[in-house]
Amino acid sequence: MNVTHPTSILAYALLALALPAARPAHADTVFTVNTVADLIDDDISDGLCHTSANTCSLRAAVMQANHLTVPVTRIQLAAGTYVLDRPPSGADGEDSGDLNLTSPIAPNQTVLVNGAGAASTIIDGNQSDRVFRIHLNRTATLAGLTVRNGLGLQGQGGGINSEGTLTVVDCIVENNMSNSAGGGIYNAATLNLLRTTVRSNTGYVGGGIYMRGVTAIRNSTLHNNGATGAGGGVFVSIFDNGTLYVVNSTFGRNYSNGDGGAIDSEGSTFLYNATIVDNDADHDRDQFGGIGGGVRVSSGSRFVVVNSLIALNTVLDAPIYNDCSGALETYGRNFYYDVSGCTLTGSGVNGLITPGTLGALQNNGGPTWTHALLPGSQAIDSTLSVLGCVDETGAALTIDQRGAARTFGPRCDVGAFEAGAAVDRIFRSGFE
Repeated sequence: MNVTHPTSILAYALLALALPAARPAHADTVFTVNTVADLIDDDISDGLCHTSANTCSLRAAVMQANHLTVPVTRIQLAAGTYVLDRPPSGADGEDSGDLNLTSPIAPNQTVLVNGAGAASTIIDGNQSDRVFRIHLNRTATLAGLTVRNGLGLQGQGGGINSEGTLTVVDCIVENNMSNSAGGGIYNAATLNLLRTTVRSNTGYVGGGIYMRGVTAIRNSTLHNNGATGAGGGVFVSIFDNGTLYVVNSTFGRNYSNGDGGAIDSEGSTFLYNATIVDNDADHDRDQFGGIGGGVRVSSGSRFVVVNSLIALNTVLDAPIYNDCSGALETYGRNFYYDVSGCTLTGSGVNGLITPGTLGALQNNGGPTWTHALLPGSQAIDSTLSVLGCVDETGAALTIDQRGAARTFGPRCDVGAFEAGAAVDRIFRSGFE
């Protein structure tokens, strides 16, 4: 299989995660937040996270991080709900509204915001502003937390607006809204999602994520996101060479009132062992219509499908099946239910899945929800290559979306779920 694509951002994602551990301890500044109150720092010039209440708040830690020159700043959050209750005012700077990680004042600076787990550490936008804004050239990681109830009425990104390099690991992004682009996340540069759930967000385009630049989604689930325009799960923009990689990930129950229930792609999209099931386009059944219940590919765009499952997607919020619209370039083996709206090219072997052989979207173990392959599914043990399933770099996928071992049986399964493979019990409940 020879699939050409733009340079992978896997290396960048791994670098963002590994960099802090590789540096000497003295190079890190650590702020341990000890209050859930949304208080400002009382002196941003002293290098100390300190408020007038003699505490270290999340906002104070962010403010201090913006003014440091150290390579790495770690912000440690305990379990709790951190409600942002300082409404935006004036220029909506770092002392009000959303949490602004501003452009770095020295090269190669990284800020990490680490929670105690997405089920217990919650940052709540209070429906007054978005939750995070990552400014130009800033490198940041959010890990082990939930971003919820953000409101992007003054621009893109209901939960997160990022113009930098952002990695989101073991997180939940939920119940955010934008009247523009990116209900959950707006990415204008580089975004990496790993073991993350993006759910129940709404926007005009890109209910879950609106992306320019490059986005990689790995071992993650986008579900129940909605767009009043196009791209219920993700809208891939042509601007800034918009390129989406989806690896070992699931899109389910997303919807758009226009085109692309799961993905609307005007840029370039590459799917590797992805599962796109039960999404819906033209959800509101209005006179403007909508196509591509699963995916809609704009004319002239590139949409590559490798060992993936795109099935049982609909239009009109009804059992009218319409998995795809546009040209799909296929490799390996892929399965669908209805391909009447799309053209299949490439060297892939394409087949139809039997209804009733896919489980409901639910907790099947691991940190994110999946659609299980039920007994008799054509997707089980059906990939073509004896080398197994691969990602966009050509590296073998050793686990499925849940973290269960691939391969179970003679060959790797199509889609994000490896039937019969066991999941470590420690992750059974995940953080959904």
